[in-house]
Amino acid sequence: MKRDLSRPSSLFRSLRRLLGVAITAGLMGGCTPIMLDDTPAEDHWQQATHWPLELPAPHADDRFMQLPAGDDQRLAAGDRLSVRVAGSELFDGSYEVDHDGRLRLPWLSPVEASNKTIDALADEITQRLVQEELIRPGLAHVSIRLEEWAPLAVAVSGAVFFPGEAVINTRLPEERMVRRDFAGGDASQQRRLSAALTTAGGIRPDADLSHIELIRDGQTQILDMRGLIDGEYAANPWLRVGDRIHVPSSGAFQAALMRPSPLTAPGIVIYASNLTTPANNNNVSNYTVLRSQVPYGVRMLQGVINANCVGGIQATSGSRRAVLISTNPMTHQPVVVDRGIDALLANPADVGVNPYLMPEDVVGCYDSGVTNIRDIARTLTDLLTPATLL
Repeated sequence: MKRDLSRPSSLFRSLRRLLGVAITAGLMGGCTPIMLDDTPAEDHWQQATHWPLELPAPHADDRFMQLPAGDDQRLAAGDRLSVRVAGSELFDGSYEVDHDGRLRLPWLSPVEASNKTIDALADEITQRLVQEELIRPGLAHVSIRLEEWAPLAVAVSGAVFFPGEAVINTRLPEERMVRRDFAGGDASQQRRLSAALTTAGGIRPDADLSHIELIRDGQTQILDMRGLIDGEYAANPWLRVGDRIHVPSSGAFQAALMRPSPLTAPGIVIYASNLTTPANNNNVSNYTVLRSQVPYGVRMLQGVINANCVGGIQATSGSRRAVLISTNPMTHQPVVVDRGIDALLANPADVGVNPYLMPEDVVGCYDSGVTNIRDIARTLTDLLTPATLL
């Protein structure tokens, strides 16, 4: 008796069609990249025709009158000093200013050192040696030599990327050991105001550099630091214990500030993703390499290229799209920008199409339509092949 195989074959064909339609609908509906609405170029927060393209030059008459009175380096906790007393080796040695800002020498009561100059501290020690009858009057001669400036913590607020406490003049332990063994002094420039601004992430593109506020001992000094952007002279005072810096906002994006300078970040960190096939774990997806550093002032196109989203076979790599997830630093509102790679390549100078990258931005890439169709066909083939074997 012959078996009729026509019905099972037609049944399998019907099931395969239904299964193919269902899988295709599912893939097209939920698994393909979700195309976000494009942010119009004219509406992007960095795009405004009335914003200045260049910073106004400082006034020649007042730019040399900016430094606070008595602008000199002052001692702070952690500074290391070499003390020598003529005629008495009992006090000679290398000392460090204690956590409370006082210097402690043998047999001498603690001497206040914080916020004093080295010369003023030497005079104070000389007077104390005589007052406490440790050395006769006229015989006390104190010499102090700086060995190393310590890190210094100051407060930074306003139009910087990471406001808060900024610890400046930090050094690696290896560098400290080398300086201790070979250096006979310390000429570090990293305790100036500019160092505090870069440590706080650098100034934002809306910073008003003509009115930087230095609050010291309850008094506010207004500084014009625009000259540092273009290599001109500008106020850049030494900082002291208890100093506070505030950077006001101009309320406008300034493209002239979007480049490396003594006041901006030397580089920023971005996160990039270009995974054609999703990975099952972080090790497979090379999670640790998704965080990369790029120069400050680069734009979305450079970030997309950094993620390897540009190039390759035209048929499968053309018409790709990229998404930028950023934050408006002035309003702290999230910004999501969806751009076609072709549009970025065609309009690299348009800040609305190709915006500047901010610290910790996220750049992701979508595959082209050809790649999506190819992967859908491959998935259908893999799922339907077992049915043909029944």
